[in-house]
Amino acid sequence: MVTWEDLDSESGSEKEKAEDGANVAVGLVATLTSEAEPGSDSEDENEVYSKISREELIESLKELLTDFELRINELNDLKEKYVGLLKQQESTLLDLKVSEEGLRGFDFICKTYEEKLKFHC
Repeated sequence: MVTWEDLDSESGSEKEKAEDGANVAVGLVATLTSEAEPGSDSEDENEVYSKISREELIESLKELLTDFELRINELNDLKEKYVGLLKQQESTLLDLKVSEEGLRGFDFICKTYEEKLKFHC
């Protein structure tokens, strides 16, 4: 199995051959500890082989991280808008309560004058 460290340590023409042949299979090893037996020292190894070069993998990761950062910025913008809308809602509710109090007072005055007019007619 060829690793990136092996490719990096190759000299001259061998290294150029490895870089030119982008189809060199690079073994990425993922080691998973078995969760079936928590006390055991046995480990299951799963090897994943990739036909992409180290540079391609790095470039892909950079693209993913850039996209991730853009999504984080979008979420932060949406969060700010959400907070702004919540504040606007609170303000609108307070205005509505003030308006309701004013209408109650106006309704009381109207009823009072209505009864006085009925009494005088």
